Amino acid sequence: MMYMNPYTLWNIYICMRTIHGVYITYSFFNWFFGTISGTFMYMMSFMYNPYPVKQLEDIKDRKDIKIDEVD
Repeated sequence: MMYMNPYTLWNIYICMRTIHGVYITYSFFNWFFGTISGTFMYMMSFMYNPYPVKQLEDIKDRKDIKIDEVD
């Protein structure tokens, strides 16, 4: 049988409390920075893009591409 004195139990309690605190802190920072980055990406989606990707209707405006239209 293993002998447990109150000091050993106290050290086990402190170790468990520390591990739990690290986990809670990690979870909080993960949530907090995930929320901030999601909000930042959402706000950046409204910024002006100087090099927009041409859509199919916009390609007709380009002079160097020939598009054969079928009637």
